[in-house]
Amino acid sequence: MADKFGNASHSKSVELANAINDVIYEVGLRCIGNGGELKNRFELAIIGYGKNDDKVQSGWEGQLTNKWVVSIKNIFDYPLGQDNDKPIWIQPYATGSTPMTKAFENAKRLCNDWINWGNHKECHPPIIINITDGEATDSGSNFHYLKNEAEQIKRIGTNYGAVNILNIHISSRSGDRVLFPNDISNINDKFAKLLFDISTPLNENMIRLAQQKGYNIQNNAKGYVFNGNATDLINFLNIGTPQ
Repeated sequence: MADKFGNASHSKSVELANAINDVIYEVGLRCIGNGGELKNRFELAIIGYGKNDDKVQSGWEGQLTNKWVVSIKNIFDYPLGQDNDKPIWIQPYATGSTPMTKAFENAKRLCNDWINWGNHKECHPPIIINITDGEATDSGSNFHYLKNEAEQIKRIGTNYGAVNILNIHISSRSGDRVLFPNDISNINDKFAKLLFDISTPLNENMIRLAQQKGYNIQNNAKGYVFNGNATDLINFLNIGTPQ
């Protein structure tokens, strides 16, 4: 994540942090009622790695340090700072290894805990958005540890459907962008195939949003992007966020 993001003047980690902060802000704006009050319509978790070797941690900092799932109201109550007159919550980090299996294990635990708390069985199922530029360092032979975690997650759900897993692969390889495909047999990259395989199909709402943003969506398109640019990253996060 320390490498430059395409032709941008800054790194992938900076671009990613900026994108996440922008999307959190947009989600918050969508939760403002007619009277100007911020309604608790979303709860978010940020799972990060690259700050401490072989460990995953909550990406929240400041007043939200050590918290995992946080309501949108609490998120807006405790920003980390301001940038261009907008609140920010996430800072970029680009060191250490890529313990992606541990991140998915943590996501599975958070999804289970959230679904089984209160009346969340009657809510929209959780959405996991995984953004990476590197191969998992703890996935085992033929990625079997990571595949197993993803398959377990896909069996978790609410009364409104199963958990969604979306992946954006910020590749360092040259080549065409592959956006929400239903097949990637033309990509000779075993990690790309893994991320495509563990991604879930786009639901009807995601397909509608993707089409509105100009993406050509085929039947059985999956929530996967390969070699996406900065605009694709922002769009992907918006498409993956319930409206």
